[in-house]
Amino acid sequence: MKEHYHYTGCGLDFVYLTNGYKAHQTPDGEGVAIEDADGLHKVIAREIITGPQRIRGQEVRFLRSEMDLSQEGLAKIMLTTRGTIARYEGSATKPIPGQAEAALRMFVALKIGGHEIAEQIVELLTEIDEFEHGDIAFSETQHGWVRMAA
Repeated sequence: MKEHYHYTGCGLDFVYLTNGYKAHQTPDGEGVAIEDADGLHKVIAREIITGPQRIRGQEVRFLRSEMDLSQEGLAKIMLTTRGTIARYEGSATKPIPGQAEAALRMFVALKIGGHEIAEQIVELLTEIDEFEHGDIAFSETQHGWVRMAA
């Protein structure tokens, strides 16, 4: 597929584009702009979850990113730990276990299909992540530093 553009910017090693992109020069060398990257990523996600190939770590990372979830958020959906998700993603070419793969395929299908409950779950998990890992403001008082109310 040398006549096509190897689109590695999505984090996947198997995506090639025949068109829908423009090469241009930047101060750091040649750059590429993808036209309708969001649409492209939705099609890639659909291909991953409906294809016969096993889902590997690089696809887990791509799908998690497309759903705008943290590793911890995806772990909650898949009833596992953040460390497990990190191990999946860290082994880019190793297939994930069958039960995890089935759960991921089903949830992604609901999410990219615009299923209202899947959307609400992602929003809730994002809020929880922001609450658990969000910014903390401090203020110096006459009695020392104190955490400010959110």
